[in-house]
Amino acid sequence: MAGKKTTKKTTTKKQHTPDYYPVVRNIPLGLTSGNLGGDTIVDAARLLSIANRRLYRFGNNYEIKIDLDVNHTVNADVEFEVYALINSWDIQRAYALAKATHDKAMADERASLGPTGVARWQDFRVGHGVTGASIALPIFNDRGSLTDIVQNDGEFQDSQVDDGGTLKQFTWGQAAGNLLSVIAEWDLVGQTDSSPQSHAGGDAPYSGVNSDDQSGIERQAVIENGNLPPYNQNTPGQVWIKVATLYYRVDPAGPVSVGMQRLSTGYFHAPCGLVCLKSVGPANLSIGSVRMTAKSGSYKGVAAHSMCQ
Repeated sequence: MAGKKTTKKTTTKKQHTPDYYPVVRNIPLGLTSGNLGGDTIVDAARLLSIANRRLYRFGNNYEIKIDLDVNHTVNADVEFEVYALINSWDIQRAYALAKATHDKAMADERASLGPTGVARWQDFRVGHGVTGASIALPIFNDRGSLTDIVQNDGEFQDSQVDDGGTLKQFTWGQAAGNLLSVIAEWDLVGQTDSSPQSHAGGDAPYSGVNSDDQSGIERQAVIENGNLPPYNQNTPGQVWIKVATLYYRVDPAGPVSVGMQRLSTGYFHAPCGLVCLKSVGPANLSIGSVRMTAKSGSYKGVAAHSMCQ
């Protein structure tokens, strides 16, 4: 009797997949100068990099929210507006063009230095362009006393290029002697021709003979109707947009009732992770009373999409 044929069962080792990605997403904000006030820039990539001790790229469209964490001892009104770079085609392509220009300019230098000669944590960064604004920094808690400590560590330089022998940096603000406006440079690429003169001329052969032939009236309409874009072709697009006004009312003599409040923006898109907190009323904000939270996602634990897709 022939023996029963058996097949050897092979097993493969299953790779362990972690259930979650450990990441600090909720970050209290402070300034080295003390209380928050005036115009303050929130840079999500910078905050996440410091808090998590790993590089989070500047060129991402982050999903974040800003919250007020008001202490019960606050006895004065608080109010500020929250602005972010507008989540538009112009903003995304302006950043992508600037980065491509920077990378092309640096290509020869990077090649000559080799992989070991290039700065390890180099990242393409564009200045916020808001005049006089402070930079919000993350707050750590002392391991013994749990007191607040503002962290101002790490290197976060705006990117530079040689422009005709002049060292220039990139900015979301206005162009200046040593500043390249990324939105203005993109606008030069996007200039449209509102007068297609190569097709000019209203007359057409056999005009008016019958409705099936070409019409001078219709020909002119084809040339002119839609020759201007559905936006202002001579003015760069909007850069910043208001997300919300956050406030907390305690003053009985104030313009609205005591106890009215809006404490959170909810999640919103922040291209390049840039947000500006603009004081429009009382700015009684002690360190840690404003928090940035990044939404959970697949980019190193947070929700972010590349600006260079």
